[in-house]
Amino acid sequence: MIVIIDYIFKLDIELRLKGVYYPGEDNNLLLDDSWCNYIGEKIEYVLGDSVNPKGGTVEIKNKFYKYQWLKEEDGVNLYLSKEPILKEFYEEIINYIPEGIQIYDKNGYLLNSNSASEILQNYNKDEFKGKHLLDIYDLTEDFSTVLSVLRTKKPVINRCDRFKMRNGKVLTTINSGYPVKVHDKLYGAVVLESDLSVLNKIRNRSLNLEAYIKDEQPIYEYELYTFDDIIHSSEKMSELIHFAKKVSLTNSSILIIGETGTGKELVAQSIHSFSPRRHKPFIDVNCSAIPSNLFESMFFGTEKGAFTGSINKEGFFEMADGGTLFLDEINSISVDMQAKLLRVLQEKRFQRVGGSKYIKCDVRIITAANENLSDLMEKQQFRRDFYYRVSTIKINIPPLRERKEDIHLLVKYFLNMLCKEYDGKKISIDGKTIDVLMEYDWPGNVRELQNVIEYAFNKVIEDKNYIEIENLPDYLHSLEKGISIKNQYYNEKDVREEQYYNKIDVREVQSEVLEERMKKLEKQIIKEVLYFNDGNITKSAKELGMSRQSLQYRIKKLDIELKN
Repeated sequence: MIVIIDYIFKLDIELRLKGVYYPGEDNNLLLDDSWCNYIGEKIEYVLGDSVNPKGGTVEIKNKFYKYQWLKEEDGVNLYLSKEPILKEFYEEIINYIPEGIQIYDKNGYLLNSNSASEILQNYNKDEFKGKHLLDIYDLTEDFSTVLSVLRTKKPVINRCDRFKMRNGKVLTTINSGYPVKVHDKLYGAVVLESDLSVLNKIRNRSLNLEAYIKDEQPIYEYELYTFDDIIHSSEKMSELIHFAKKVSLTNSSILIIGETGTGKELVAQSIHSFSPRRHKPFIDVNCSAIPSNLFESMFFGTEKGAFTGSINKEGFFEMADGGTLFLDEINSISVDMQAKLLRVLQEKRFQRVGGSKYIKCDVRIITAANENLSDLMEKQQFRRDFYYRVSTIKINIPPLRERKEDIHLLVKYFLNMLCKEYDGKKISIDGKTIDVLMEYDWPGNVRELQNVIEYAFNKVIEDKNYIEIENLPDYLHSLEKGISIKNQYYNEKDVREEQYYNKIDVREVQSEVLEERMKKLEKQIIKEVLYFNDGNITKSAKELGMSRQSLQYRIKKLDIELKN
């Protein structure tokens, strides 16, 4: 049996009820078994699979309905929603439009609006939904774009309006209003609103389009990172930047290797910005996000008529001509596509999909990987000839745990950026919190650090102007205990000296830098905690206030032998 919620609901096209339905209890429509089977088959056909017992969404003639498929005493029932839920899709779509959008019914009551409109006028749409526009704005009918449209049933294009909201805020916008008609019947009006900031964004987009049509690439330098944007104080990063600047001046292909969050694209953009190609395009491609069936057309472009609906379109190689093509997550490219890309890199020419003539390309290739390509080559998941072609020069970005001296500078930088973004609010960070951040090994690297600082920034209460340990995410709180254990060893000088200097030659220590002394002290602390816990890593990690993985990493790094 099929139960359609609310007797007003009707199914169109093949599912039209054709008058055979009849009201049942509670105004539901009940269908006989033959119609149940027929509609059930049609629903499954539309879904492309059997109906999900947990429910879901079904599309019927460009309209979306929610359904539930339930087993009950009288059989299996399919429950369909009364109205289409397509408006949820529309709401999501209009939020991407830069202009403010407001939608009113034929009587002037607000039905919906997008995020840009909320930002532009500083209101909450949920509070205004269902209200008449004269209750929202302090204006007369003669100075309302919406009311003009509803009254005349004709569009009003690019009219400048200056009006006051009920909260007293005065706004100046340029608006275009349009009647919403279905079969010549007026159902409401939609208005598009812009202020100067929105118009400037649209103007910049138009200038870029005009330059593109004239075969003039828009200037990219202002959008791209440079080496000056790499925040660091560590020697490792200084050496990396020095080397990257030198290779920037060549045309050699570069492979950037680094863990997730280390800043591979930041380095790639900096290389381009420092290179002689800096006035040409920088095209970045996330290879893992490209569907395999679109890979060829997106890289090489298409010719009109190559397949149904195809048009003359440039691919990534044409777009990057004269500049740099950055291929991120190159390890995700299939072996077949590696062969096709290799041919282009060798011959410096290609054909569009469906094309017959060769197109020359002058492109500098920079690639990046977050996975060991040697392992993939052993598994025959990565071609050796392709690897050697893209890795003429290799740049390894060290993870944050290997350059912890950069943490303090990075934290300061992220805080300054957040303070500027939020009206100049000044927030700093206390020393104990920095110690906790220095203790953590940052598997997510700089990106994780940035997210942690943004989280802590938003956790600071209004009457404080600095970040404390309690503002950090919960998983970092336990590290405070490990720091206190270290401090205890420093404060109890007599015990520390007896345990430390009995095992280390004092004359040798005096000649060492502080970093080496700290390393030996850390090694001694971990060895003692492991000894008192009979080598149990889990217990030792808990006592030291760190994760089991962090302790294992330190044991390996400090070359500590575990007794069986």
